[in-house]
Amino acid sequence: MKILDRYILKELVKFFILSVFILTLVLFLDQLHYLSELILNRGVAVRDMLLLLLYISPAFLALTIPLSVLFASLMTFSRLSGDNEIIAVRAAGISMYRLMLPVLILSIITYLVSSYVMVGLQHRGNYAFKNFLLQVSMRKANFEIKERVFNNDFKDLIMYVEEREIGSSVMKGVFIYDSQNNSEPQVITAKEGRFVTDPETMRILLQLKGGTINRMAAQMDRYQLLTFDTYDILIDVGKGEGEYSIAKEPREMSLRELKNRIAGLKQEKKETFIEEVEIQTKYSLPFACFVFGLFGAPLGIKVHRSGKRGGLGIGLIIVVADYILLLTGQALGREGRVPPVIALWLPNILIGGLGIYLLNRISKETMPFEFMGRLSDRFAPLSTLFIGKVRR
Repeated sequence: MKILDRYILKELVKFFILSVFILTLVLFLDQLHYLSELILNRGVAVRDMLLLLLYISPAFLALTIPLSVLFASLMTFSRLSGDNEIIAVRAAGISMYRLMLPVLILSIITYLVSSYVMVGLQHRGNYAFKNFLLQVSMRKANFEIKERVFNNDFKDLIMYVEEREIGSSVMKGVFIYDSQNNSEPQVITAKEGRFVTDPETMRILLQLKGGTINRMAAQMDRYQLLTFDTYDILIDVGKGEGEYSIAKEPREMSLRELKNRIAGLKQEKKETFIEEVEIQTKYSLPFACFVFGLFGAPLGIKVHRSGKRGGLGIGLIIVVADYILLLTGQALGREGRVPPVIALWLPNILIGGLGIYLLNRISKETMPFEFMGRLSDRFAPLSTLFIGKVRR
């Protein structure tokens, strides 16, 4: 039996690694357009791009690891069944439940890895990703200022620049409407100006030279006209008042931070649906490794008639259905229409229950869900066409 267990586990690991690589690559390619804009528009170095990919990889792995367990289980048992190896094993008196031991081993390992990614890494990666983009925005703030256009990149600060020197951060003919002090907004004109940024302290200093300040009191009873040789405007983006706030959102919080925030919101008698959804997501997604492993094995046996491509089509259907259920549950949970526990665990309950039913029926050598086999037959030609296009 140990030889059989190692044989099945080897097949599972092979398909699992391949699935993780392909699914993660697809998610990276989905972000390629956004990342390319960072390189072209903000001058981000290739080294920084690799760092950004590292930051967002935990969020991708949180999705791809459970889904890869599904594909590994489905494709492995589809191949074993297609080669009549399942029939040979069953003829030797080995039950279907016993064959699930390698799947259970893979599910336990991936559950532990996925839990570590969700609980220990994802929130750090999300926060580091946002913080990195903030620092990039600050370092490249002067790149965003366009000539002869009213720029409102900073909250309560509208800026117009007549001319910018090529290859320099110096701006000429500067006009600024500054309403950071709401009681006394002011209009500032200067011959030239430049940004000095400090990402560590989250501050941007706008240094102006040779200009005037026009200031009107809120009661319109006092007007001031000041001239200056040099004048500095300090923009502190660390206060969380402007566009460049780095205050943590629920997806960027650890479990402890989420629980502390929930306790604080409950004391203030405010809703905590968003935070509760995030906590349940951290628990339910890793547990999906068990659910998909349990569901994929019996499903793979029933779709073996169409081979790997038919199994691929069924797997894609399950992935899309699970993703829709997950997004729907998160949306309903955040709005408070459905309790977060039910909203986030319902996909696991439905797919897990279906997997138990399939496994029980197959263990009794019955033919459950014949429509699955017919459905896989229909998807086999589509999968063949898709694979052919990819190869070309």
